[in-house]
Amino acid sequence: MKIKTLAASIVIAAFFLLLLTIFGGCGEDSVSSNNNGNGNNIDNASLSIKADNSALIPFSIVITEAKALINEVEVEQEPSGIEHHIRIGPFVVFFNMNGALITVTSGSIPEGLYNKIKFKIHKPEDNETPPDPEFKEGPSGNQRFSFIIKGSYNGSNFVYKSKKSVNLVINFPVSINFQQLQRNITVLVNPSLWFINGSIELDPRDPDNENIIDDNIKNSFKKAFRDDNKDGLPDDN
Repeated sequence: MKIKTLAASIVIAAFFLLLLTIFGGCGEDSVSSNNNGNGNNIDNASLSIKADNSALIPFSIVITEAKALINEVEVEQEPSGIEHHIRIGPFVVFFNMNGALITVTSGSIPEGLYNKIKFKIHKPEDNETPPDPEFKEGPSGNQRFSFIIKGSYNGSNFVYKSKKSVNLVINFPVSINFQQLQRNITVLVNPSLWFINGSIELDPRDPDNENIIDDNIKNSFKKAFRDDNKDGLPDDN
């Protein structure tokens, strides 16, 4: 009788141990986390891009397509200076040359005040396969690109491909308070700066103009602001 009671106790104990193992595993699997590791799968931050079509592009230049390979979008929290990722990993941004606002990514960040956004116009690494094959034509540094612009110059077609990676840091005019409700950040880009040097127009087909054009692309990303209604204008803070 004692042997039967002992055996039954062992069976019951084993059963409860099995339940704890199953439910314990389920508990771990049920915790979801986004790509920034905050453990919160509710997106409360989005990034939009708008080409400023109020700025006049030189008459001899017609831009039909512009796209960039972007990587590691993050915002900086004040006053700590801690950075939190909205997005990790490369993705392609297509610019609407008619001035329409395009929402390009979103993510989850901790609540708090943030005063700047940082991201990288990203040239693929040697062993990296970009999401758009046009950004990498081969393993050489001269065959990998971060920014591609297509159009015509004085009626002749061109494709300009930047070979430089650029780290961008843009301060918000007013700190943005991120909460559970989603906040949208709009970055305003000025394409009219891409192919000019003062009052001189730059031929995109001339290799001697590459350094100036690359600097112009970097400098065209000038403004970033809270734009929850996504109208391309700063919201009242």
